[in-house]
Amino acid sequence: MENNHKNSPNKRQSEDTTLIINFIKSKVEKGTGLTYKELKETYFEEELFYVALKYITTTKKAICTAMEIPVEAGCRYKRHYEKESLLKQSNYDVVCPITKHFARLISTNPNEFDGLTNTNQLTLF
Repeated sequence: MENNHKNSPNKRQSEDTTLIINFIKSKVEKGTGLTYKELKETYFEEELFYVALKYITTTKKAICTAMEIPVEAGCRYKRHYEKESLLKQSNYDVVCPITKHFARLISTNPNEFDGLTNTNQLTLF
C-alpha cells in the first residue's frame, strides 16, 4: 500500500502555519513600509516585537513564530511593555492560529486596546 503524504493532516497544518506566518509578515511589512529582511536589520528583537504588534493583533506564539523571536523572549517583552502600559492583552481567549490552543490576543496599537476588553462581561457595580 502506497503512503500518500500529500493530504496528510501534518502537511495541511504545516501549510496553514506557513500561510499564517506569511500573512503576519505581510501585514507588518505593509504597516512599516519595510521588508522582513529590513525589519530584522533595523530593529533589535525587543523593538521588532513591539513594532510588529502595532500592525497586527495576534497571539504571542503567532507573532514570535512569524518574527522569529524565541517565545521565552516574547514573554519578557510582553511583560515589559505591559508594565509600561504600551501593550494590552485581551481578557478573553481565542484559538491561536499556530498552536490551535486557547490563548489571549496582544497588541501594542492603542487603537486596538478597547477592542481587547470584552465589553459583554457582566459587571456587578
